[in-house]
Amino acid sequence: SSAVTRALKEEYAKDKEEQERRHQAEVKVLKEQLEMEKQAWEANYVKKEVMARAAHLQKRRSERDRGTVCHLCPQEAWLLSRERELREEVRKERDKEIELVIQRLEADMSSAKEECERAAENRIKRIRDKYEVELQELERSERKLQERCNELKGRLAELEGESVRLQGLLKHKEQEVEEIQKEFADRLLGTEEENKRLKEEMVEMRARQRLELDRVAREKDRELEEVHRR
Repeated sequence: SSAVTRALKEEYAKDKEEQERRHQAEVKVLKEQLEMEKQAWEANYVKKEVMARAAHLQKRRSERDRGTVCHLCPQEAWLLSRERELREEVRKERDKEIELVIQRLEADMSSAKEECERAAENRIKRIRDKYEVELQELERSERKLQERCNELKGRLAELEGESVRLQGLLKHKEQEVEEIQKEFADRLLGTEEENKRLKEEMVEMRARQRLELDRVAREKDRELEEVHRR
């Protein structure tokens, strides 16, 4: 939020500075144009006055040549004095008009400047409002994401606990299977040894039976021979 505010302030300052430069440049151009118009007008006026004075002097000379009695020097002095007075009055009046025009222009420029500033402030306000809405939306999204992240962390902790429990159970079952396999191997080994012993006893018993049968058969044969001899 502070970064957005700082960016808006910088943008506003740049816009204001640019408007001020444009305003100063426009005022300077207008003043130069007015000064040129003033000088041109004064030059034109002086030219007209000089031409009028020359015409008047020419007229007086013509009258003098015709024998008219007059005193030119005081009249010329009066004309020069009057010319200076008129030029001063014209200059003052022209300066007043130029000053009024400049004041009107400055007032118009000030009004335009204020209007530009208001427009810039409104634009900045719209941008700020837009940024604030986007920022609020981002904050809401961030909160939802954080909640989801916390939920997943909790679920992960549960799964890790379940994994530990299952690993312990698996280890216990593996131990049981190992013990059963060992017991079965021991029993199998015992059974094989018992079978071997029984086989050996059976072989031995069969050998004894054959010996006993052979002995009985021999005895029967002897008894039969004795019976035949009798």
